Amino acid sequence: MKFNVRHTFKNISREEYEKIYFNEPFNEALCAAVNLGRVLETLTEEAGVLKRSVRVAPQRDIPAPVAKVIGADRIEYVEHITYPMGSYRGTWDTVPGLLASKLISVGTFGFDESPEGVVRWIEGDINVKIFGIGSMIEKIMVSEVEKSYDDAAKFTQAWLNDGGMTRMAEASGA
Repeated sequence: MKFNVRHTFKNISREEYEKIYFNEPFNEALCAAVNLGRVLETLTEEAGVLKRSVRVAPQRDIPAPVAKVIGADRIEYVEHITYPMGSYRGTWDTVPGLLASKLISVGTFGFDESPEGVVRWIEGDINVKIFGIGSMIEKIMVSEVEKSYDDAAKFTQAWLNDGGMTRMAEASGA
């Protein structure tokens, strides 16, 4: 099932947004605010291409019918991102901790300029290959992804409005 999430962040440039998107202290605060457990597994940059792998554990139970089928109350996954710095476009995929051959999610993301600031967009496709209930699980997962990004957008704009960029620059000595 395809999805497309877009949020506009006011009073920030693409260059500034790129910095916060990959800033670890910001991401830790963001994930705590939206109830996502998060552990950075790898972060490398070679020849201007950033690669990041993060283990993510949403801190909420999944619906009982889904939990029964997969044998777990929660889904944990590793998100892999590849992003050529300064391109404002990247790719992502996730690998779930359970049923990895049956749950496939991949997509792209980017940051576009807007008269108000920056539009962050994420496009993806979640495919669940479980006979009889795959499409139901896809709908639930897409709904959770959309809600999570909506919550993240609210946190991000509040963080920006509260001087987050200034604090980040001060912390890095800029």
